[in-house]
Amino acid sequence: MKREGRRRLSVAHLLIALGVLFAVQPVVDQFSYGDLIESVAFTGVLLAGVSAVGNRRRTHAIAALLVAPALLTRWIDHFWPGFLPTEVCQFAAILFVAYVGWHLLRFVIVAPQVNAEVLCAAISVLLLTAIIWSMFYTLLGKWDPHAFQLPTTAGEGARLDGFLAVYFSLQVITANSFGDIVPASNIARVLTLAEALVGMFYLAIFISRLVGAYTSEPAAAVPLGEERAGESDP
Repeated sequence: MKREGRRRLSVAHLLIALGVLFAVQPVVDQFSYGDLIESVAFTGVLLAGVSAVGNRRRTHAIAALLVAPALLTRWIDHFWPGFLPTEVCQFAAILFVAYVGWHLLRFVIVAPQVNAEVLCAAISVLLLTAIIWSMFYTLLGKWDPHAFQLPTTAGEGARLDGFLAVYFSLQVITANSFGDIVPASNIARVLTLAEALVGMFYLAIFISRLVGAYTSEPAAAVPLGEERAGESDP
């Protein structure tokens, strides 16, 4: 039971780390030292993600291999801006976050019982997806400064990055657009529609998962990282 509790705690830690990141970004985004605090918060998310993928050695080994370049490039870019292309930093983080999100999504789908651990994992998947798309928006904003129409309060020459990218991504994935940021290029529109569709299908899958769990026979919960009989590691 102690091992099972630790696994539940690891998913909760990831959700807490994500909550801290989303709470910190809008506050420190305008400060000179804000990038440092944001990097620390993002590092917490990455490290929490390693423990949240499960307890299998192979899964942890792959997570460790993927998180190393994500952390390294993040801090190199912080201390030596411009030393590495932005694309390298973003894609390293995208790859790791996608890996964690996939394992949590798989856990949410195959878990025989909906409990606090499954709910934490489900919310984490949604937030991780928003982070991935915010990185895509950041890259697109760099490649095409006119891909998005930003609010006048963002200032002249501002790009969709940092908190603005996360803010816009959360609007799209939750279907709560305020209209202050608008995709202006075709690529931006396609990317935005793709995230909206992912959010819609994810919500439908999760609701059906909840309905199925509450209408089926009670079953023993399977902790994150352990498979039911006959299932193999992806």
